[in-house]
Parts: sequence; structure tokens; C-alpha cells
Amino acid sequence: MRSLLARADARLTAPGPAYRLIEVHTLVALVIGLRLATRDWTLVAARPAVLTDGLSVMSWLPTAPPALALTALQVVGLGGVVLVVARRRAQAGFVVAWCAYTALAALWGSSGKVMHNDVLTVTVGFVLLFARPPAPGEVGSRVRWGWPPRAALVVLGAVYLTTGLQKVRHSGLDWVFSDNMAWILRQGSSPYAAGLSAVVSEQPLVSRSLAGGALLLELSAPLWLAVRRTRIPFALAVAVMHLSIWLLLGLDYSAWWLTVAAVAVPLGLPPGRRLVDVPGALRVRWPVRQPS
Repeated sequence: MRSLLARADARLTAPGPAYRLIEVHTLVALVIGLRLATRDWTLVAARPAVLTDGLSVMSWLPTAPPALALTALQVVGLGGVVLVVARRRAQAGFVVAWCAYTALAALWGSSGKVMHNDVLTVTVGFVLLFARPPAPGEVGSRVRWGWPPRAALVVLGAVYLTTGLQKVRHSGLDWVFSDNMAWILRQGSSPYAAGLSAVVSEQPLVSRSLAGGALLLELSAPLWLAVRRTRIPFALAVAVMHLSIWLLLGLDYSAWWLTVAAVAVPLGLPPGRRLVDVPGALRVRWPVRQPS
């Protein structure tokens, strides 16, 4: 066991190209920026205190912040994202963006499922808080840049595996082979495909296939992510799963599949192929094959 842990640690901390960290760091920051920009966080201030359970990292606040404070926190977080994308004090910018996003997500979730829609992005972002992106003169170095993207990949696999194990723990195989998914679909209401969830719920084979596919994908996530060639297919499969939830139930898990794409797609590319080029322009850079 000790030897196995030592090999896993050596693989996690092995040297890696600086551009891969820049890609993952930038893309996760953009996911945070998208979440900050596309939600009306001031709605938190309008919620009555009786609906707030206080079970979050912001439970120390005696009451919900006023709308102006929530907007200010949103703007500060977006400013941090700009610093990351511009590669100007990128580490500090990421810390600011992550802290603002985590605080707002915790306040938002304190009267519902605690940070349920944002938990993956928050968790993966926590790993990247400790990653110092390379300065322009350090881009060619491979000494210290390997562990943060790999650690983010490990967190992705662990979160999806945990969600699958929780289903098995609480429901067992009944999650797949009972009418569980059919009842979930009957209670869902999607503004995008009215009546579709009801139609699917009346097809036992289809509803059970959806449940089984989701459970299998979650439980096998570490295996998909352990192999470079299957990381991009995993990101596509996760996107299909979460988009189907959005279509059938109207539940927005965009932060989940976007976070998976932000980490798994760059780490699924062959060595030398880049998504992000310094100082941060998003484009694919194909290596030029030199004549022999």
C-alpha cells in the first residue's frame, strides 16, 4: 500500500508543461465568471430570514447582506476573473474570484440545497487556489506546473464517484431498476420541452436506462479520467447527461459540465496541442512538424 501511494504521489507531482496549468486555470476562472455574471444575486437579500437555514460557510452572518453589498461582491469577483484572463496577477485574481463566488453561492444555497449546483466548481477551484501560474519568462519550465491540473482532475473523479456511491448507499440498485427515475420525471417541470418528461416517464425502459447510464457514468468517472484518450469523451458524456437533466427537468447544472470541460479537455489533448496561448488568447495551437 505504501509503495502504491508513493507511485500515485510521484505521478501526481511529476513535472508538467506550464501552458497546461494556464489553460485549466483560465478556463475554470471563466466558468466562475459565467456563474457570477448570469445570476441575479440580489435575490438573496429579498428572502425572508425564516427560509435561511444557515448551514453554509456564510452562516456567521447575522442576516442576509443588502442588495448593494451582493452586487459589489459580484463585481469584485468578476474583476478577479478579468485579472486571470489577462494574466495580470492571475493567482491573486483567481483567489478573489473564487472567494466572491463561494460566498455568493453559499448565501444563495442557504435557503435550498447547499451550493448543490455550484459545488463542483467551488471544489475544483479550491485546488487551484494553491497554484501559482507561471510568469511570462517561466512558460517553458516543467518543474512545478504538473500537479495543479492533475489534482483538479482527481477532484473531478472523486466528486462524481461520491455522487454515484451516495445513490448506491441510499437506494441501492433500486435507483436504476425501480420506478425511481419515472417519479423524478413526473415531478419535473421543464420550460424548454413541456410534456417531454411525462412522456419519458411512461417508458420504463427509457427511464431506467437514463438512471443506469447516469449511475454508471458517475461510478466509472475515475477510470475515464485516468486515461488521457478518454477524458474528452467523458466531458462529452457528462455534458449529455446534464443537458438531458436541463431538458427534462429544467434543472441547471451547467456549472458542472462546463467545469468538467475546463479541466478534462485540456488534459485530454495530446502533448504539444494547446487551447490557451500566453497571454491568454483562446485558440488551438497545433505543433509544427519539423522536417527530418
